[in-house]
Amino acid sequence: MKTTMKYLLLASILIGANLESKAQWSITGNAGINSGNYIGTIDPVALRFRTFAIERMVIDSDGRLGLGLPVPAHKFDVTSSNNSRVVNINNSTSTTLATYAGYAVSTNTGTGDSYGFYGKGGGTGGTNYGLYGTASDGSTNYGVYGKIVTSTTTPIGVGTYGISSGTGTTNYGMIANAGGAATTNYGIYATATGGTTNWAGYFVQNTYFGGAMGIGTSTIADSKLTVQQSGTTLATAKFLNTSKGPNTSWVHFGTTGDWYIRSASNSGKVILQDQNSAATVCIGGTTAATGYKLSVKGKIMCEELKVLLSASWPDYVFAKNYELMPLSDLETYIETENHLPGIPSASEMEADGGIAVGEMQTILVKKIEEANLYILQLNKRIEELESKLK
Repeated sequence: MKTTMKYLLLASILIGANLESKAQWSITGNAGINSGNYIGTIDPVALRFRTFAIERMVIDSDGRLGLGLPVPAHKFDVTSSNNSRVVNINNSTSTTLATYAGYAVSTNTGTGDSYGFYGKGGGTGGTNYGLYGTASDGSTNYGVYGKIVTSTTTPIGVGTYGISSGTGTTNYGMIANAGGAATTNYGIYATATGGTTNWAGYFVQNTYFGGAMGIGTSTIADSKLTVQQSGTTLATAKFLNTSKGPNTSWVHFGTTGDWYIRSASNSGKVILQDQNSAATVCIGGTTAATGYKLSVKGKIMCEELKVLLSASWPDYVFAKNYELMPLSDLETYIETENHLPGIPSASEMEADGGIAVGEMQTILVKKIEEANLYILQLNKRIEELESKLK
């Protein structure tokens, strides 16, 4: 009887041990696993994992996974204070299919915001990147590629949105740099198609270009700004200033390289002006004549030239009280000075660098009128002599 009891006791111990072993997971592997088997808790207590007696990972009762923190606030929450890369994802393969090191999708059917991926970088030293992407060695490489598709015309679609603000010395909403041994490198390459209005680039505030700029052409080696217009009747450039009224100016080029500057209205003016009252305009040269607003190096041809006069027109010569210089005095003056009285000498005009057309015309008309008075005086004397000889 005692022997039988011993066997029964031993059997019960073995059965209990076997049942207890099936309720545990083996660190060397497990077999016969089904949907009823799991590692976890049956009460609202977090499941925690430790290495070297330090907690490394936690899954709370709401299913939030935390790495490096005891109480995760998000579905997947990671924190670190001593790793250069908090998360490192590497996908290395050889296939004709597209591969993703990381793929994020966010769908919000409500009215709230939805971010496929949100990056934020901050600190007090070094360089901080909200999002940093590099790409190399492919036929086409994108450091960061953003694409958005909207199903209606009401929402605003932003493929890539960058914002930077704070008290730093310089803030960049987005910075792009392309370099290497490629035939052509693009810091930013943008296209826009399919909309009612398409802008490949739209800048609300000041825009700075440190290098050369080409509009309508990529050949910009010989100038800082190159504008090319071809295959259209549109003007090459259009300038507007609504604060000064409904004014429009145009610039376009002729078939032989001629440059046209014109206003949009038949009554409009083409005005060359500088804010400084002492500024001058030079044509054909770079050296302005002292005291003159317009300097032309070369010949001028026009159908008509009208000069605004500041002095009185010399009709006063025909007044009754006008005194002509006696002819004897005129003869003496010419023999002494080698020029007519009232007319600048050759040395004076050379010293002045030219003549004032309006002033000279006034002087010449005065001399013509005086010459006619001399002729009339001589004619009277001739008539008097002829009458005495009869």
